[in-house]
Amino acid sequence: MDRKEFLKSACGLGACGCALHFLGVSEPVHAAARAAEVPDQRLAFARYQIAKMAGFMAAGTAAPACAEVLQQTGRECARLGQIDVKFKGDPDGYFAAARKAWGTDFSWNKEKGIVTVTVAEGECSCPMVDSRRTPAFFCNCSVGYQKEAFETIFGRPVQVSLKASKLGGSKVCVFQVTLSQASA
Repeated sequence: MDRKEFLKSACGLGACGCALHFLGVSEPVHAAARAAEVPDQRLAFARYQIAKMAGFMAAGTAAPACAEVLQQTGRECARLGQIDVKFKGDPDGYFAAARKAWGTDFSWNKEKGIVTVTVAEGECSCPMVDSRRTPAFFCNCSVGYQKEAFETIFGRPVQVSLKASKLGGSKVCVFQVTLSQASA
């Protein structure tokens, strides 16, 4: 399996799928061809297992450590897509590209160093999520994704907090990204 096929299978149409779009890897699939696809039961099983695993992780005393593992996984997803590298030092370019490709909205208070990311309504874009079963705890993965992306774009540390999530019952996901005071 080459890198292109790996990224397609690993990231699907979620956040990494958007990253693949910027890399020119994603290919259009006609609606008729998509409708003719037979669902892969292995993917359904994997989604189910990941949902259960995330629930077990959130319920245990090791939940903070498990949250960190999920964040590291999200950071790796951002690295694989390399979308942030294309926009290093160009947050406005990143905002425009993500707005166009995803419908994601950004507000940036430059004086306070806070970026608010609002992911458009609809199903969770992560292909590993089973929206009926996956607990909101799994969103720590997306926190890691945002952290990696914005640290690369701004060239300095950031803090990311999840303010609302689709898995937590919201119509949108909202992340608050706070830039460190140190300049790049």
